[in-house]
Amino acid sequence: MSSTEINDDKIRRGARRLRLAVIAAMVLLGAVVALAWLGPPLGITRVEIESKNLAGDSFLAGTVTILAIEVALFRLVQMLSAIAAGDLFSSRVVRHFRGFAFWLLLVAIGGVAMPLLSSLAGVSPLPGGAHRMALGISLTDVLAVGITLLLFLLARLLERARQLDEDMREIV
Repeated sequence: MSSTEINDDKIRRGARRLRLAVIAAMVLLGAVVALAWLGPPLGITRVEIESKNLAGDSFLAGTVTILAIEVALFRLVQMLSAIAAGDLFSSRVVRHFRGFAFWLLLVAIGGVAMPLLSSLAGVSPLPGGAHRMALGISLTDVLAVGITLLLFLLARLLERARQLDEDMREIV
């Protein structure tokens, strides 16, 4: 067995393990949403979902955010399944990775946009007819948008690696 095959086996094993961890996280997030929506209080504890910096129905916004994260994680599981099956640089891997990045980008943009929209919706007149609007944009949210945009660059790099892999196979 060559060193390339050994490294490919390590990558496939790592993808299988990571896929199981992501599935466990998905189940946990699903359980949290189910308990928050349907579950009775657990003793003196009640599970609640809340989205930060939002006026109004932050429970619904938090649930939508978690569901979008679930979709992103599902796309990640699809990608990891393809890698575990031996597709290291296939178009299927790149497509699922782009889907993962897209859903994470939606979550990150939502983290920046929802407080703005909530603030605009909650503007109320002050005495004298002036309006006051508080806007809180977290640097963490802005960083999350930047990181997810980097994931799209990484997807382009994976696509280029796939092309190089195909070219190398044609040469041999």
